Amino acid sequence: MRDNDGLAMSSRNVHLSPEEREKALSINRSLLRAKLSAEKGQVNCRELRNLVTQAVDKAGGRIDYVEIVDQESLEVVEEIKSPVVFCIAAWFGKVRLIDNMEINI
Repeated sequence: MRDNDGLAMSSRNVHLSPEEREKALSINRSLLRAKLSAEKGQVNCRELRNLVTQAVDKAGGRIDYVEIVDQESLEVVEEIKSPVVFCIAAWFGKVRLIDNMEINI
């Protein structure tokens, strides 16, 4: 579930300053870009992780992890061949946020 602005719903969101919250929106935006890129044929997970990492870094976030896992086994994959889940955890200020997005291509 997401708030109206696209940030994943979490009780931690109240601890974000307005500026941090705006920057944290880079998580959802970058996941959406990665999903679109995968739908257009990019199946290399390293490239997709880099896309997300760079966007969050540029917004001032500190990445904890970015992984793409098989939707059923939850094992990390290097190439998208079946439905996957894009998982991310990143810090904005003192708040650790997590998000995920399914990619079905």
